Amino acid sequence: MLPGIQVKEKAILNKEINTVREFCEVVEKNNVNYLYCLFSGGRDSLVSLHISKKVSKHLALPLEAIHVDTTISTPGNLRYVKTVCSELDVKLSIVKPKHDYFTYVEKWGFPTATRRWCCYHLKIEPLKNYFKNRNVHNGLLVDGIRKDESPKRRGFPKIGVHKHFRILCYHPIFEWEHVDVLNYISVNALKENPLYNVFPRATECWCPAFKTVKQFEMLKKNFPEFFHKLIDAENKLKSGGSALYKNGKKIYLKDL
Repeated sequence: MLPGIQVKEKAILNKEINTVREFCEVVEKNNVNYLYCLFSGGRDSLVSLHISKKVSKHLALPLEAIHVDTTISTPGNLRYVKTVCSELDVKLSIVKPKHDYFTYVEKWGFPTATRRWCCYHLKIEPLKNYFKNRNVHNGLLVDGIRKDESPKRRGFPKIGVHKHFRILCYHPIFEWEHVDVLNYISVNALKENPLYNVFPRATECWCPAFKTVKQFEMLKKNFPEFFHKLIDAENKLKSGGSALYKNGKKIYLKDL
C-alpha cells in the first residue's frame, strides 16, 4: 500500500472514531432510544447514514432512514436511496408533500432565490407531518449538515431541538470538510450516487432557483423526458413565468 493512502486511511479512521464516540455520548446523555437519519442521496447524508448504522449496531438501537420524495428529484436518485438502504439493511421511510411539484408550480410559479416556497412545502411540511404522528420524545434526528457548506450553516448549533419537527437534532459530521467525506466514502468503499458522474450535486430536489444554464443543458442532454416536463410546466403558466433567470432576466427552457 502506498504511504499516501496509509496516511489518508489513518486520518479518516481517527475522525471516524472521534465522531462515533461523540455520537454515542450524545445518545447516552439524552437517553435516546431511536435513531432517525435523513438520507437525501447525497454524499454527506450517505456518510451520516453509514456512521449512524455503526452507532445503531454498537448500542443496539433501532435506526430508520427517512427520505423526502419531493416529486422533483433528479431522475435515478430515489432508486439509489432505496438500493443503499437495502444493502445497509436499514429501514427506509419515504415521505411526500401534499401535492406534487408541478401542481404547486401551476399555482405559484417556479420557485426563485427570493421566493423559495419549495423548501417548506416539498421538504419541511412533509417531515413535520411525519414526526407529528410519532412519539419522538426520546428520538434523535441525524443529518449530514456540515458547517463549511455555507455561512448560514456555520452558525447552526451542532445539537439542539429542531424548530420545525420538535425533535432533538444532531449533525455528526458538522466539523468535517468535503475532503473528509470523500475519503470516508473511498476508505469504506461506499456506493456513491451515480448522479455525481453527471452533475456536481446529487439532489432530491431539482430546484431551479440556484441552477445555471449549463446545468439545465446537462439535464436536457442526460434526462430529456424530465427536462420536457419542466418545459410543459413553463408553458402552462399564464403569467409567462420561466424556470430559469439570469441577471434578473427570464430564460425559457424551450430556448436552450
